[in-house]
Amino acid sequence: MQILRLKELLKEKSITGKELVKSIGITETSLSRIIKGDQQPRFELLLKIADVLNVDIKELFVSTKDGSSKIQVIINDKLKTFATIEDFKIFANSL
Repeated sequence: MQILRLKELLKEKSITGKELVKSIGITETSLSRIIKGDQQPRFELLLKIADVLNVDIKELFVSTKDGSSKIQVIINDKLKTFATIEDFKIFANSL
């Protein structure tokens, strides 16, 4: 799973990777792997990231500024779309 907007959100919020990892309790290597899509974060970690960045969890995947409510994730080079956060949570917990 690749978090499409994490790098963009860090820049937008003026938060460094070092600050984020310190706040959420992971290593810089883990954060790098998450950004690249090489590591799949658990739902609980996504919640922590969203909290630190002060965004709705949907913002990690797709900008909701345009009113979009779908969650889009790239998994194994395929785009998956979820209508609700509950649908995504069920899917993420099945990984």
